[in-house]
Amino acid sequence: MDFDLDLEQEAIVSAVDAILDHHAGPARMRALGGDDPGYDHELDRVLQAHGYLELADGGDGLRGRLEAALVVEAVTARHGVIAGGTRALVGPVLGIDVPGPIAVVAAGHRGPARFLADARTIVVVDSTEVRVLSPGPGSTIRVRSRMGWPMGRLAPSGAAAGPADRAGPLDLEGGQTVAVAPSVVGAWWRVALAAELVGTMRAALALTVEHVTHRRQFDKAIGSFQAVQHRLAECAVAVEGSRWLMLEAAWLGAPPQAAAVALTQALTAAQRVFADTHQFHGALGFTTEYDLHLATMRLPALRIEAQALGRPATAVAVERWKTAR
Repeated sequence: MDFDLDLEQEAIVSAVDAILDHHAGPARMRALGGDDPGYDHELDRVLQAHGYLELADGGDGLRGRLEAALVVEAVTARHGVIAGGTRALVGPVLGIDVPGPIAVVAAGHRGPARFLADARTIVVVDSTEVRVLSPGPGSTIRVRSRMGWPMGRLAPSGAAAGPADRAGPLDLEGGQTVAVAPSVVGAWWRVALAAELVGTMRAALALTVEHVTHRRQFDKAIGSFQAVQHRLAECAVAVEGSRWLMLEAAWLGAPPQAAAVALTQALTAAQRVFADTHQFHGALGFTTEYDLHLATMRLPALRIEAQALGRPATAVAVERWKTAR
């Protein structure tokens, strides 16, 4: 793997950034609802129209998957509110054309799921099969949250289902079974989540670096204090390591072990980034008027979703045990 982007990849990232300058960012996320945003159909439409959510479908093999991962990371780093990871990285491996937005859930999932209220396609991953469903009108409902993503669930189908926020496992029966192994879909799902975690952490870390550069205590910028510098440097190293493991997994075609390693590292880094970015902001970081929570509140949602197929660290151990045997 070459750790330098080539000219074409740099051009893709630059072009996506130009789109995001006009169709994303904290102000756009606030206009959509802040940390309880609605789905950004306009951004989705623009990226789709320019082909940036279909790079993995372009017949360029693993190179296209790597470029798709770069796009997902960039969109998330700029507070984009779309199902970019599932559309750009999971959708192409299904073997059939499906419309986006795409929501991915594990069979037997409880509670709300990201993008479920806006999804035109629901992908259900079981231990033995992968099914694709097309939700009909009124079959999903939006769930209010402060997790930084549009959340939803299937509408209760009767009195026995109970209230939407207390219902049991999602009734995701039926649909079309696709001829792809659940391990393949699960691995790309993990790569997509790792890409979104990396983008989210980059956003939180960039805001924190800007804050400590200008915030002064004892007549000095707090970013000049060695303890602050060391901890932010450790956060930066953790995020950069997560990024390269994620891109490597995409480049290799999402082998189960590489995908699980990338997500494990991203989750570990996210815990540190969440804690340190808020600590260095002090009380300011917990105010809704400030932008930090627009990024950091996304991290718990991604962490919960990352456990959908079991703990990724456990998956790493299982895959390595298989290799050792």
